[in-house]
Amino acid sequence: PTQPPTPVPTPVPTPMPTDANDGPPPSPGGVASYDEVLGAPKCSFASSCDSGILLNGRANINNGAEPNQPNTLNTCTDGPFGSYHSDESIDKIVVSKASGGDLTEGDPVTITATIWCWGSGTSDRIDFYHAADASQPEWTQIGPRQVCPGGGLQTVTAQIVLPQGALQAVRANLMYGSGTAGVNSCTPGSWDDTD
Repeated sequence: PTQPPTPVPTPVPTPMPTDANDGPPPSPGGVASYDEVLGAPKCSFASSCDSGILLNGRANINNGAEPNQPNTLNTCTDGPFGSYHSDESIDKIVVSKASGGDLTEGDPVTITATIWCWGSGTSDRIDFYHAADASQPEWTQIGPRQVCPGGGLQTVTAQIVLPQGALQAVRANLMYGSGTAGVNSCTPGSWDDTD
């Protein structure tokens, strides 16, 4: 025999975790906001930090002035020459980790820069840097200098294990030619972008 239907729906049971070693669920990715004290984009706790549209463009170049320029610690200046998405620019930087939870000291992370390379890209170079203390940055280069992989919109990455530090920072220098980073790891060229 069957029982009559109940007037109230039966709640659906919550499934139990299948493995206690799955670790914490991933935090949602963080989108940076402009921090006036730092003079650069800043994220709160998350499994990634995405600059969003805050770095798009460079200096005051034609059709692509960068918001809140120069968007760097140590007030590096961007090169003033060129046109948006014809000449060099860093459009976005994302720091992310593959495992769940917030970005934390000791985590291996990937820094991904979305950049615009001039011409075929063979004349442009990019460096990545890290500082363990964004309030008093001492910049350390991450890996070797890279050549743009092609012309136009490109993605370039670097990997690092986050050292000890409560408020850390990353920097990317996109430069025309083989320029050298100067004071505070800023690149001073007329077509260069530091974010």
